[in-house]
Amino acid sequence: MLHQRGLSLTELLVTLAVLAILVGVVFPGFEGIMRSNNLTTSANSFVLAVQYARSEAARRGRSVAVCPVDDSAGGNEWGPGWQVVLRDTGESCDDAIAAADVLRTFGAIEDPLTFDSPTDVTEYRFTSQGRLVGGNPQNVDMCIPGQRGVRVGIAATGRPSTSDLDAAACP
Repeated sequence: MLHQRGLSLTELLVTLAVLAILVGVVFPGFEGIMRSNNLTTSANSFVLAVQYARSEAARRGRSVAVCPVDDSAGGNEWGPGWQVVLRDTGESCDDAIAAADVLRTFGAIEDPLTFDSPTDVTEYRFTSQGRLVGGNPQNVDMCIPGQRGVRVGIAATGRPSTSDLDAAACP
């Protein structure tokens, strides 16, 4: 009796067909998972920046701000990322930021995520006590348009918190 080794052409084609069907079913769901992970990562990165700025302000005994990275094209847009910088009274993120004043830089958010400050805040500044300058709580919304999002709230005390947003809140 002859023993056959390997696969027949029919077996190989059936295996490839099953694999193609599985990839077609799984891949669209995987894209949604990746977007959701990017949203969570970006929100956590912003919370980390707020916590870091707050602690550095208290540690150094001077004002520290979270500012948008200047992308040289659009000015103060948060999409290209944000940075934690030393700021003295009267200085704003619109003023030139010296390299020595940058404490830490955080990367850009991934497409198609959006970053929106409902009150169009251009910086989040913390006093030497770690409190938010101005004393008014602020919110930042990060969204996957039309799906879901995360709201990062910054209390007057400077403490950040997060909450989920539904599709209606993410146009």
